[in-house]
Amino acid sequence: MIHKIDYYINTSLDRLKWQDKVLVDSSGISKGQISKLKKGQVERLTAEVFYQIYTAFGDSCSKATKIVYPGLNLKQENYNPKERNAFGTFMEQFETSINSIEEISVKTGIDENRLKDLYFRKGSLEAYELVLIEKAIGKKEGELFEKLFEK
Repeated sequence: MIHKIDYYINTSLDRLKWQDKVLVDSSGISKGQISKLKKGQVERLTAEVFYQIYTAFGDSCSKATKIVYPGLNLKQENYNPKERNAFGTFMEQFETSINSIEEISVKTGIDENRLKDLYFRKGSLEAYELVLIEKAIGKKEGELFEKLFEK
């Protein structure tokens, strides 16, 4: 997913009349990393870095998302579980699963294997993925960011 974090940082710095050092101090992100982000030299924007930046600027996740991911389609797909046979229908009464990997994959368009990497391996969560997951499970934009990264 293409992001415009460079545009967001540069326009926010101008709007607030901040020098890079203020953003470095308030975000906890290194000067070198901020420089790369400002120049558009970072291909994958992690959820944590996105959170650190938009909170440093005092913005909401929703506001930052609209700027950083202007083309992000937040319209989710409907999840229709696979049709079950008689036994599967019977067993359904004993299941309590909601927001399964399969369901989130369908709703967000994120591949199931990618979600498995995020859940069970060392996949680095990208900002847009967390925004989509929040939407899929009915959370407000930024809610999971805060729970994951707030210190």
